[in-house]
Amino acid sequence: MIIYIFITQLAEAQTDSSSIPNPALPDSSAIISATDTATYYKLNKDYIKSFIPALTYTLSRPAHWDKKEWMRFSLLAAGTGALLLADWEIRNVVQHNRSNAGESFARVVEPFGNTYGLYLFPAMYAVGAITKQPKIESAGLTGAKALAISTVIYTASKKLIRRNRPDAASSSWDYAAPFAKPGYTSSPSGHSNTIFTAATLIALEFKDHKWVGPLAYTIATATAASRIYHNRHWASDVVLGSLMGHFVTKAVWKASQKKPRRVPKY
Repeated sequence: MIIYIFITQLAEAQTDSSSIPNPALPDSSAIISATDTATYYKLNKDYIKSFIPALTYTLSRPAHWDKKEWMRFSLLAAGTGALLLADWEIRNVVQHNRSNAGESFARVVEPFGNTYGLYLFPAMYAVGAITKQPKIESAGLTGAKALAISTVIYTASKKLIRRNRPDAASSSWDYAAPFAKPGYTSSPSGHSNTIFTAATLIALEFKDHKWVGPLAYTIATATAASRIYHNRHWASDVVLGSLMGHFVTKAVWKASQKKPRRVPKY
């Protein structure tokens, strides 16, 4: 219900903003329509075929990074590495300061990383199709593509990293060989990847609504933190999963803007 209300509010806001005439332009509605046609998807063969180019575009991004992007990557990698060194201490501090209020809050936000996060994009697509809002419909399809690609990448990463979860490990350095041992699935955090995929896509698609991005990222951060609170992930696992979800989604979204597409006809 929360997801449905959120999406319908976006749909109403989109309708309201697109219907306001601009007296400074002779044909404002035509300009808005021409701009909007650039990124709309329908659930058809062309959409399905767009997955592979989006995946290859995402995986090839590091080869096209400039100096600024490599600097940003280095800083983020250094920050994640610093957290890796502090994982055990962070875990102990969090677990020794749990409370009933904290437990209640964590239980509320944690499902955004699996159940709610997985329902969000199909719900967006359905609401967009039913209400004849092609922007909402297309955003749901783009989000589903981003989530599928980010899930493939983080799942493959889990198979390679093979880190034990904090509720089963006696050390933050408990790793297994790649593909060797079942159960070593702590890094990166899947919940964090999923919710930051959702938050990033929504922030990008609806950046004209200033409240959407801060709200989405606040929920994403709280959801990711709940995994540390429940002792299911180390802090560095959560940061890694969040960064993967964010940057993979940005790449998929950018790839999805490269070819103009017609507004769906209802």
